[in-house]
Amino acid sequence: MSSELLTQESLVFSVVQEYLNKNRYFDVNEILPFIVSRFRMSSININMKGIEEILKSLVKKKIIVEGSKLSIDEILKNEKRKKIYDFILDNPGTYFYKIVTKLGISNHVVVWHLKMLQKFNFIKIEKFENHNVYFDAQFNVKNSKFAYITSKEKVKKIINYLQQNDFGTSKSQLSNALNMHPNTISKYLKMLEQFKIIIKKKVSKRVIYFLNEAYI
Repeated sequence: MSSELLTQESLVFSVVQEYLNKNRYFDVNEILPFIVSRFRMSSININMKGIEEILKSLVKKKIIVEGSKLSIDEILKNEKRKKIYDFILDNPGTYFYKIVTKLGISNHVVVWHLKMLQKFNFIKIEKFENHNVYFDAQFNVKNSKFAYITSKEKVKKIINYLQQNDFGTSKSQLSNALNMHPNTISKYLKMLEQFKIIIKKKVSKRVIYFLNEAYI
């Protein structure tokens, strides 16, 4: 990430990393004298005002974060944090409980790493059905709800069943076959209809559901 910085930004960032490596937290007011003294020693001609502007730019780009000992280059060096990030990449729309259970990492550790990934703009959080779901920061917001819905285990079961039974299925058949409460089936069928993942047809006074061929 630091290789993408401008020349002056790279110079400042290298001193910031040196400062953070001394187990210090990033604080603009405290780090300024440190950077100024380093630049004087190496004859780098950037004045204090210039350094302040560069630090603001680095913070805005989420390269460094106020109150953290880390920089963006170190975020994915932590094995558990990288596992969590990779899991979110592979499972857009995943939620906290799923991350904890699938990766076998304790709650408080997952909370901490999610917080760091969000601070440094690796992930973003959306709120659906009253709980947080996680996506890569670059994930298209328009697709967020779709990804969240289709990531649910019960929704996957409905989709798979309709795919295997492409002659069409009624709501009651789905409920019996998948051992789900009719209200649960109704809830997810409505969601799937909204995103045109399924279509319904009336056949002899019965409503029959099919998987949309365009989705397949």
